[in-house]
Amino acid sequence: MPGNHPFNLFTMKTTVLFTFFTLFIAAQANAVTRYVSPFPLGIGLADGTSWANALPNTSLQAAITASTSGDEVWVMAGTYFTTTGTNRNIYFSMVNGVAIYGSFAGTETSPSQRIFSCGYNSVLSAEIGVAGNADNSYHVINNSSLNNTAILDGFTITGGHANFDLLGNDPRSLGGGILNTGSGGGICSPTIRNCLFTGNTALFGGGIFDHGQNSGNANPVITNCIFTLNTATGGGGAIDNFGYNGNASPVITNSIFYNNTATDRAGAMYCWGGGNGNASPTILNCLFINNSSVDGGAIVSDRTNFVSGNSGTANPTIRNSVFWGNTASGTGPQFYILGGAGFAATYSVIDVSNQNAPHAITGPGTGNISIAPTFLDISNAIGPDNCWFTNDDGLQFQTGSVGINAGDNTGVPAYDIRNFARIANGIVDMNAYEFNSSTLPVNLLSFFGRAGDDANFIFWSTASENQHHHFEVLRSNNGSNFQTIGTITAAINSNGTKQYSFTDDHPAQQKHYYRLKQVDVDGAYVLSNIILLTNKGDKQQVQAFPNPVKSSTTILFNEPITGNETFLLFNSSGQLSDRIIINGSSTTRVNMSGKAPGLYLLVNHKLGLTIRLNKVME
Repeated sequence: MPGNHPFNLFTMKTTVLFTFFTLFIAAQANAVTRYVSPFPLGIGLADGTSWANALPNTSLQAAITASTSGDEVWVMAGTYFTTTGTNRNIYFSMVNGVAIYGSFAGTETSPSQRIFSCGYNSVLSAEIGVAGNADNSYHVINNSSLNNTAILDGFTITGGHANFDLLGNDPRSLGGGILNTGSGGGICSPTIRNCLFTGNTALFGGGIFDHGQNSGNANPVITNCIFTLNTATGGGGAIDNFGYNGNASPVITNSIFYNNTATDRAGAMYCWGGGNGNASPTILNCLFINNSSVDGGAIVSDRTNFVSGNSGTANPTIRNSVFWGNTASGTGPQFYILGGAGFAATYSVIDVSNQNAPHAITGPGTGNISIAPTFLDISNAIGPDNCWFTNDDGLQFQTGSVGINAGDNTGVPAYDIRNFARIANGIVDMNAYEFNSSTLPVNLLSFFGRAGDDANFIFWSTASENQHHHFEVLRSNNGSNFQTIGTITAAINSNGTKQYSFTDDHPAQQKHYYRLKQVDVDGAYVLSNIILLTNKGDKQQVQAFPNPVKSSTTILFNEPITGNETFLLFNSSGQLSDRIIINGSSTTRVNMSGKAPGLYLLVNHKLGLTIRLNKVME
């Protein structure tokens, strides 16, 4: 028959493949990035096409919903509420194929340029209505029908209050921070990374509830996340993996569970795989510290059935992690086992001093250590500066602590929770933080430039410097091949903000790329992100230095302001903070002394100018 001729089959298959490939390339080429600001009226045209025209804060969910596979939503630092009204049933939701990135300063051209200098500062909040959580939204985020192409990256999730009933029969009592609903044969397994979950409450799963019951799948991939001060009035202060007659087995890497509580069981994490289900998370390089409950201060593994008997699997697999300082007023301060479940820990530091049978480590327990680790300050995980990812974070190991260079290198990520090199001395540590990593000797706050007619001006600032020797300013004509054009001596060690600048007096062409090489005293170095400056016909009209700002900053204009112009200074809530009049000058000083830390916008709509100022603590 003609239809079975090999040539026809080949032609048909080739045509189908070509058409698919063409559609795929077209879809990639048409991917859209939508920009969102924390301001009620947005910025500029407020159409979301750029940072200069970012959408208002109330349009975040609309931007997510309007996105299709391949699109991205970029969210500036600031606070975004589930609703401006009082309806507790309104929340954010993720979308397959869409990456939602937060913690932008509002100048970046790539998510890799974000600097998490004090944790994650795009805040998704359920704090609506009157002050306090009584009338907060039930969830900050409510997801369903997602795979791991749905990405959430760079946010603080706070204020969810899932308290609808006392039994958990209604989903509005599950997952105050995020509810991932894959139950009833569905799937909900998003990618969640670089996020802080704090101040969320629920009956089950204060931070996250993974709902895989009845042939469902809820297996999110969680990386570089912090869970602290979340509460469950039932079980799972931070996370509840409900895989009863289904599957709820997340993969959790480089994450911290600290000071979470449950009034019944599992201060940090509940894993229920009864009913022939599965709740067996994979936990790698994580910290479970100072969590508390009645039974199972940190983790509960449970394979009991609803009515009677035991079935299914509940067997967390734990490696390169620490369980210490967790408490239970009943049984099992570190972990609690029900129905013959498991706790398969290897190469981990675990306090087993009050773990009595059947609440014991299952499997060989290879490489485990039961000697107390030495933390910088186990009582203050965030450190005295109240900023995550700085040198004083309390859960970093001190010199000589057990757990340093004692883990298992198999399958570990390249970087730790701070984005420092994961293996610093040949063998990975048992911690979310890698000890003595030489990467990033500098906590870089900002790096930007201003193009002049005959010179380019480079500015940068640091929040802290640790054994840092010098900066090299690198320049490239093509963005690939860089040469050193200047060297600036560094502060060696500093815990305060430092400002630096460099002038390139001899631009060789119209466009130049710049980056910093940050070199420590041992010769180790790290490279900054790349910026592009066009020193002829440059469209950039204004710059501020220093920025971040402690008490004051200087605004530099390419051309002097003509006549009297009034600039309005708005805080991150969109409230008018000050009016500044500039008269016929190319520079002006802006006093920020006494103003609360956070993001500010200095705006003149007539001139179409918007200047972003990041106020830091004085």
